[in-house]
Amino acid sequence: MPHMRILDARSEDVVRQIKHILMDTNDLLKGQKADSNDLELVRDLLIQIDDLFLIVVAGEYNSGKSAFINALLGENILKTGITPTTSAIHILQYGSERESLTTRSGQTVEKIPVKILQDVTIVDTPGTNAILREHEILTNEYIPRSDLVLFITSVDRPFTESEKIFLEKIRDWGKKIVFIINKIDILDSQETLLEVQEYIAQNARMLLGMEAKIFSVSAKKAFEHKQHENRADANLKEIEEFISGTLGSNDYISLKLTSPLGVAENISEKYATRITEQEKLLSADVRLLENIRKQLSLFKADMLRQFRFRYAEIDNTLLEFEKRGLEFFEDTFRFARILDLLNKDRIQSEYQKQVSKDLEKQIDASINELIDWLVGEDLKQWQTITQKIDDRRHQYRERIIEDQGFRQIRFERQKIIDAVNRESSNFIDQFSKDDEARKIAEQAQMSVATSAAIEAGALGLGAIVTLLASTASADVTGILLAGLTATLGLFIIPAKRKNIKSIFSKKIGNVRNQLSGILTSEFEKQIDQVVNHIQETISPYDRFIRSEIQRLTTAKESAMQIQEAVWSARREISKQFDEK
Repeated sequence: MPHMRILDARSEDVVRQIKHILMDTNDLLKGQKADSNDLELVRDLLIQIDDLFLIVVAGEYNSGKSAFINALLGENILKTGITPTTSAIHILQYGSERESLTTRSGQTVEKIPVKILQDVTIVDTPGTNAILREHEILTNEYIPRSDLVLFITSVDRPFTESEKIFLEKIRDWGKKIVFIINKIDILDSQETLLEVQEYIAQNARMLLGMEAKIFSVSAKKAFEHKQHENRADANLKEIEEFISGTLGSNDYISLKLTSPLGVAENISEKYATRITEQEKLLSADVRLLENIRKQLSLFKADMLRQFRFRYAEIDNTLLEFEKRGLEFFEDTFRFARILDLLNKDRIQSEYQKQVSKDLEKQIDASINELIDWLVGEDLKQWQTITQKIDDRRHQYRERIIEDQGFRQIRFERQKIIDAVNRESSNFIDQFSKDDEARKIAEQAQMSVATSAAIEAGALGLGAIVTLLASTASADVTGILLAGLTATLGLFIIPAKRKNIKSIFSKKIGNVRNQLSGILTSEFEKQIDQVVNHIQETISPYDRFIRSEIQRLTTAKESAMQIQEAVWSARREISKQFDEK
């Protein structure tokens, strides 16, 4: 058997493919905070794919188990003797170099460069007549996934009481048990061997309810023969051919390869379904965040539109101011009021009463109303967004979520939303309309800018009126002394009136443009600050949801790729074995 292989090159490629599928499935489960049972199952399958064919060798400590394994491998690997030499489980696996390792549970792993171990892992066990905890490990871990149990019994002490007890323990696993009678070289007749074989067959029928497969061998002689002849003797060869024939049959290999594929497929489908459910759950969060972004965009557009509408009142105040001014100049700069024009104090007083009035106060009051309105709308927007998130939080809490992936998402999401809600609630609770209005006015310095602008318009125009009145009086005096009254009435006063009205309108136009630019810029800045503050507050929630969606999308793609790989591996297995 050492020169024979159970798997050919194509089958080995499929094994590697299955191992990659199981590794991908394990990664999928770790990324999904999977059920511990699913993780353990896949990890067990990864171990099993490395030990694709597992043979457990059992029997009493003096039955010759180690000697038989040495003969099977063709090398003196395990110690032999009449006293117990194996007090722990030994796992014999293939390795390019000889190496001995000890697992955390105390099991010894021997890596050996022997061909048969490229396909088969052999487990050498403590004697059944040794009361050890390793028997529990053997019964619960290795027997269930073994392909063959080679039960070695000595021809001089066949089917001992300890062997019966051990066989009863493993009976319910329904594994294929092969009996190997060892030390036949000590017998002096074939009849004695036949009697032992019949004794074992009868006990196997009574104990296991099965017709036992029984072989006979002298492990000592078989090892010596293989050492000298480089091949098995007749008895060992029969055992080797049975092992390779049993494990190497197309049906058996196909079953061994498709079994882990079925697990990988079921798990990938199970978690793909879960991922879809998680995506549905998070899609409501995505819609909420999209709704918030749209609402903030609409909020900004609506605020600017309403601002322009409200600012029209201020602009109308300035237009009314301009209208009064033009009417004042039209009424004042007339020939009939030549004597009034000579009194500049009177002209300035009438200008203040009829034109300027309380212009600065009116505009400042309008601007304060604008600020109050903006602050109120900011607060409403905060309350609206906070309420939306709070409502979504309660909807999420009411949903029943059982699996670990859901619970993890719910926990992390709840923690982030609580933080967002806490921050926004604190902002609303501490919100002071008066303080916010004062802060906005101070930041933008709108009142200062407005006062300066109006002062340049109102007081500056007053100076112009004084200058024009002084110029007019000088002109009037000169003209009267010259006796050119007609010239004064027809040319000078109308020209002065036209000039001052033009300057006045130009000044008002500058004031309107300046004030509009200042207020529009400052209000846009303030609205952007509100929008940005809200976006920054909900950004952890937004990032978490986007991250989860991306993770779930990647996980779903992985699940689909696993299923496709499973289908591909199944097609290859079918080509190799089912169609032969």
